[in-house]
Amino acid sequence: MTQTPAVAIIGAGPSGLALARLLEVRGISYVVYERDAASPDDVTTLGLKRAGGTLDIHAATGQRAIVEGGLLKEFEKYARYDAACFKLWDYRGTQYIDHERGSDFPEIDRGDLRKIYLDSVPKEKIRWGHALKRVTKDGPDGTPVLEFADGSTASGFRLVVGADGAWSKVKALVNPVAPQYCGVHYIESRINLDNPVYAAVQARVGKGMLLVGGPYKMITMQNLGDGSYRIYSGARVPEDFSTDGKHDFSDTEAMRALCLSDEFFGQDWVDEFRSFIRHSTDFRPWPLYHVPAESVAYASVPGVTLVGDSAHLGPPSGEGANYAMTDALYLADKIAEHGGLDTDEARDRAVREYETEMFERGSGLVKRGVGMIDMFFTEDSPKSIVDMFIQKGVPIEEKKAA
Repeated sequence: MTQTPAVAIIGAGPSGLALARLLEVRGISYVVYERDAASPDDVTTLGLKRAGGTLDIHAATGQRAIVEGGLLKEFEKYARYDAACFKLWDYRGTQYIDHERGSDFPEIDRGDLRKIYLDSVPKEKIRWGHALKRVTKDGPDGTPVLEFADGSTASGFRLVVGADGAWSKVKALVNPVAPQYCGVHYIESRINLDNPVYAAVQARVGKGMLLVGGPYKMITMQNLGDGSYRIYSGARVPEDFSTDGKHDFSDTEAMRALCLSDEFFGQDWVDEFRSFIRHSTDFRPWPLYHVPAESVAYASVPGVTLVGDSAHLGPPSGEGANYAMTDALYLADKIAEHGGLDTDEARDRAVREYETEMFERGSGLVKRGVGMIDMFFTEDSPKSIVDMFIQKGVPIEEKKAA
């Protein structure tokens, strides 16, 4: 009879896969349940297609998890150390910042990071096509029972870890506070290498990231590992903006027209940036949510814990994936430090010590993310961003576009 793994990890994102790898190298048994239906042959394609843009992996957080997982050499194959640069413009065509952040902040595509982790975890330890419906405490002695959308169940685990993102089903068992809308939607699009404006985008953005701020709006452009660019066009709109049936995101021409309207990036925006949107493709909505910072902490529940967005969902701040991977590292360390999960006492002590650290760090992450939304999406944007960088000692030089 096959023995039930000690840990069930729900979700194969950065935090779930980082945890799987860290448990693997520590010899602690686990299984990962992932909602995506995939086979070993299409995992990479699936990851690249759904995973979004690029991440800067910080030396003190995300890279520590990679090193502890024994994956630094693989990471260095994909990491772009020359892409740690940042440019800031305003909507009228004035550049304020052209800043190199240094080699401690290399970029890597989300899909490439996922591939590194998937290649490092035995294939039989990932159960694809297992969308979690709910978790109950209906097992013997109140142990967790996983109920999946296909009607199957799983139980007998020493610990269930929710790494299932913003709308975590595991979280409902330990923390009932739901995410709340940040007031901002991004519309994601892309510029591929064969796009007519590709050369112009490449000349303006380069290998890193460019931000353009205007009244209550923001454009973010990122260079990916294949040379293409992702564009995130953000504005303050109602929560139901992408679900009210008024906008067809599969209609490329309609989405271009919407983004170039006065509701988003109208005639008052310099035409160079409008031309990039005018030629964008593959539009997708991205509403931003967060949990209140004060709700990150919860009373510990035996046999269950959270990592990543499940634990401390915040708006984009450049630290989300790094903190998610750090969650995995701290949790794996605490489990190993207390001798594994052989006894309830050892398990509960490991989880409590992990959660105590995570609560403080996670609430700070949420506060910073919300603060960045308040800073970026203001009437005088990007002035507040410029002021922040001045305080950090980053050189500021106003320069009009040629």
